Amino acid sequence: MDEQIPYCIPITDYPKMLRYRLTARGFYHIEDLVSEIYLEERPASMYKLVTLGILLRVNMCQTMNMENESLYKDVSKKASRFGGVEPQYLAQCIKSLTMRGFLESNPKYDKNIALEMRKII
Repeated sequence: MDEQIPYCIPITDYPKMLRYRLTARGFYHIEDLVSEIYLEERPASMYKLVTLGILLRVNMCQTMNMENESLYKDVSKKASRFGGVEPQYLAQCIKSLTMRGFLESNPKYDKNIALEMRKII
């Protein structure tokens, strides 16, 4: 599989994949969470790990920059000790991030690309 296209869609379509995009506040929240979890080595709750994972994934798709993929995988690995994450819980976390101003609607969102991606996965 091509390193630039881990989800079998053109990298230029990444910004169109997700309904939400990161705000400036969301970007700073990523930095705060990374600092707390990795630099200060504080134990992270399931909510913080899921939140960081969502924000990292949205940022990667929005910027088409895959540099944080290894960090995303590590966050996922840390979260796995809590068991699986239910879709309802993810939706709740996304709603919370939106209400707190870390995510906003993505004007470039293309539901057809999202549907195609679900078929691939």
